[in-house]
Amino acid sequence: MNLNILNDDGIVKQYPIVKENFVNEALKNRVGYIGTQSKEENALNIFKAYFSESKAILLDETNQAIAKQLSTLNVPNFPSVPKQKTVFDEEAYALTYFTSGSTGHPIAALKTKTNLESEVNALTKLLTKYNIKKVVVTVPFIHLYGTLLGLIYPLLNKLDIVLKEHFLPHDLLNVIDEHTMVVTTPLYIRALNKLSEKKDLSTSVFISSTAALALPDIELFRDKYSADIMQIFGSTETGGIAYKFNDERLWKPFEGVKLSTNAANELKVQSPFISTRLYENGFKQTHGEIQTFDYVELEEEGFKLIGRSSKIFKIAGKRYSTIQIEHILETVKGIEKALVFTELGKDVLRGEYLDITIESKEIYTVKEIKKLLQKELSNLKFVIKLHIVDKIPTNQVGKKLRIL
Repeated sequence: MNLNILNDDGIVKQYPIVKENFVNEALKNRVGYIGTQSKEENALNIFKAYFSESKAILLDETNQAIAKQLSTLNVPNFPSVPKQKTVFDEEAYALTYFTSGSTGHPIAALKTKTNLESEVNALTKLLTKYNIKKVVVTVPFIHLYGTLLGLIYPLLNKLDIVLKEHFLPHDLLNVIDEHTMVVTTPLYIRALNKLSEKKDLSTSVFISSTAALALPDIELFRDKYSADIMQIFGSTETGGIAYKFNDERLWKPFEGVKLSTNAANELKVQSPFISTRLYENGFKQTHGEIQTFDYVELEEEGFKLIGRSSKIFKIAGKRYSTIQIEHILETVKGIEKALVFTELGKDVLRGEYLDITIESKEIYTVKEIKKLLQKELSNLKFVIKLHIVDKIPTNQVGKKLRIL
């Protein structure tokens, strides 16, 4: 297998991914972090750490809270030799990922090779029918999704990897041929939908994560490219939880994943993909089980994901998801992105209101937004606080970020 780096000038740099080219016995069990470098550097360093049995911590260095925490913990830049032991030295893991967590405080999820490779094996079984020949990656590798699908999946399946520092939609379309797996995000799916041309990509498959795709986006993509989309639902701590193809209504758990709910109908996950150890101002044991804050409706064939419990609001006894609201607004011509939160307010009669930010060059009133939503959600009354901005920022994998 080869790692192929596409450059803007058309030159392709190629690295044979052979263990002997990467293994360094001196790095065995060494702790170090891999920060926000180029995708090329990240990929090479992750392979070096993986083959050398190192303990690499991956992070987005633009997150100052995480960078500061690692500095305080004396974790050096990989592959530097630590000057002193860190709290991560005695733990058993291959790669560690920092996430903001549900509380907003940085949480580190420690992943062993067993965690990572068992998840890849489950994915491989689901994707066998596509007879994949190469993997094209648009996402960064410092997040679990990027590493797992973009590096470890092709490594275990002996597949070539194709990446570019910044794929434009046309760039991406041009490198996809027969039996290609594209590891991407809803952002790229929507960008490809905006292209004027069509292309038969029926033997290829697109993997999408980080946020759910709206049904109109899926239908348009299928019409233009005839390619399947596999969506993955999960988290850094849990790994992949479930998947669905194209317009399937229900999420189906991955092989080996057991699901249940608590009294509030929030999803509980037992899985071999779960980090057995998490770090948040100290280590804690998960015992392979995590209680999420995702509100779901379990059915015999899978489950319907309603949304994060922190992003669910009730009107007239019925629950709605803010993700659903975002999807409705993003289908409106003139609205590029929408970000919705539920908030509590003392001056609101029901105590709860919708905080809505839309990215648009046009001006909308609260009354207009209410009318748009009530058309889809029936004539229900709810309070809205509206913000119109030129740009809703996103992180490296396309997740929308709140403007504070």
